[in-house]
Amino acid sequence: MIRIQNVAYSIGARTLFSDITWAIGPGDRIALVGPNGAGKTTLLRIMLGEYTPDTGVRVLSKGTRLGYLPQEAAETFEGTVLDRALEAHRHLLEMREELDALYADMATTPPDDPELPALLDRAGELQHHLELHDEHAIEPEARRVLGGLGFSPEDQDRPLSEFSGGWRMRAALAALLLTDPTVLFLDEPTNHLDLPALEWLEDYLETFRGGLVVVSHDRVFLDHVATEIRELDQGALQEYAMSFTGYLEERENRRARIEEQNVQLEKKIAQLSRFAERFGAKASKAAQAQSKRKQVERLKRLHVVLPRRPRGIRFQFPPPPHVGRSLIRLEDASFGYDKRDVFSGASFEIERGEKVAIVGANGAGKTTLLRIIAGQLDPRRGEREIHQAARPAFFAQHAAEILDGKLTVLEAVDEVATDDARPRLRSLLGSFLFIGDDVFKHCRVLSGGERQRVAIARLLLQPTNLLLLDEPTHHLDLAGKEVLEDALGQYPGAIVVVTHDRSLMARLATRILAVRDGRVELYPGGYNDYEAARLAEADGSAPAAGKAAATPRGPASASPTAKAPAKSQPAARSPQQDALRRDEKRRAAESKKRAQEIERLEREIEGKEVELKGLETALADPDVYAEPARSRDLLARYEKIKSDLEASWRRLEDLSEARP
Repeated sequence: MIRIQNVAYSIGARTLFSDITWAIGPGDRIALVGPNGAGKTTLLRIMLGEYTPDTGVRVLSKGTRLGYLPQEAAETFEGTVLDRALEAHRHLLEMREELDALYADMATTPPDDPELPALLDRAGELQHHLELHDEHAIEPEARRVLGGLGFSPEDQDRPLSEFSGGWRMRAALAALLLTDPTVLFLDEPTNHLDLPALEWLEDYLETFRGGLVVVSHDRVFLDHVATEIRELDQGALQEYAMSFTGYLEERENRRARIEEQNVQLEKKIAQLSRFAERFGAKASKAAQAQSKRKQVERLKRLHVVLPRRPRGIRFQFPPPPHVGRSLIRLEDASFGYDKRDVFSGASFEIERGEKVAIVGANGAGKTTLLRIIAGQLDPRRGEREIHQAARPAFFAQHAAEILDGKLTVLEAVDEVATDDARPRLRSLLGSFLFIGDDVFKHCRVLSGGERQRVAIARLLLQPTNLLLLDEPTHHLDLAGKEVLEDALGQYPGAIVVVTHDRSLMARLATRILAVRDGRVELYPGGYNDYEAARLAEADGSAPAAGKAAATPRGPASASPTAKAPAKSQPAARSPQQDALRRDEKRRAAESKKRAQEIERLEREIEGKEVELKGLETALADPDVYAEPARSRDLLARYEKIKSDLEASWRRLEDLSEARP
């Protein structure tokens, strides 16, 4: 249906990509992945015909209908949410308007009017066309799609201008899906979708019959909707005919193979180079030496650039202030605006070291609950208790937007770093993907994902024992999300996070708080356990989860002094919960021990490298060899330090790879 061949594109002196060939056919389900700035959106716009490549051609089959959802589709629109969705069928709506006007005209046209036959013919033509395209089903289908994307029946008839940018993007997505394109391009469609809308979109795309190309940083979403991967990185497009999870594994295997091939290639180049250097000056061997040099040049061209390897986090967190078992407790807490409760009767504890995810539909009250936990909002009813030694830190959705643009990346993190952390800031920023001179970029020129990484690094440098995070993965690409997951996995304190990122929840959460229908329900166990319980509840095959909040109370129990129904969470932990906590404590202790040894090794390596450099300087002095005993001692010391340094590096690599 659509094909590009030998395409190249540059921005100024920088070449984004070159020699790209790609064809998309019916039924293809492709995920386009790659780091931020690799040119994914630019490549999509070339496929769409919006950009003209520097070289290469684009071919579009006759009858191909292209649909495209850009990252930011929150345009202004005069009309209701339903009207925006129905824009997909604007030509049919215009035909209906014309037909209604014709009927009005014919009602006042005399039977002997000579223009009446032409009016009747046009009306019949329009009526036939509308029936052929099932005009009567357009509005019900539009309402079904809008409902799946989270719009209630009442919201569908409200003006679109009353909604936030995220909801306007959903309306644009609904209009796009209703056009029934033959090739659908989606650029970060999950950015503003909550979990119910995400699941609905995944189900919808499973039945989509056309070609699909999606750019997304949601790994679970990609696993559900894509069967092929195209990786755009370092100017080249690599094909992986497999799921996203399979791609991650194959990418590492491919990297290992390329690395081994390069090692063998370098050994061969070194062998040939030694021959050429040794015998190049001998007349009898000159021809052979020249032949070896040519072989070396050919072999160098075979050297393959290694795919980028995601960097891991490796730094020492500031020691969290000591605190008791319970950090924060909510008892029968309720909150609302005017006379409407957002939720009521919430009762739960946040304990030392545990990781809690808050889930629910947009507007259910997740951020409100997080702000009550943080103490930014007071509950309307009920109590909030916080341990006197608790040191919470709050990360808002828009924390990255308030960075001082005049500061460099290094200055921004130095501003909040402890004295102990300052010597390691460059290393820390390297873990957060700021390499080399990147640390001297001013915050005002950073991308959204880069600013988000700076804000997260600032947060983690502060000595806290409770992190409260509101959508921390916004704007992060896949590499940035892996960095965040690594960092939060090593954080020794407690975490409460509001997120729609299912892979983050699956890796991090030990408990789930679900906010829905005015209740806050507790699900012990991780996100996968929560999903299994939720699906079982939906099927009616399992009882509801243990509740951290009761059903909203009626007028008879609305008194602030009235007690909420008994919590269904048992006072005593189950054996599985005890085992989980013991395992978590063991992992935390092991992680702390590893971190301490890593810090010791880094200091030891730094000292040995300084000593080794001094020995190299001494051994480079010709006068030292006038004293045989001293030169032997220096050489012996040099070999010993070099051997110890290599052993320290190997141990450091082993400890880094052993991180959970």
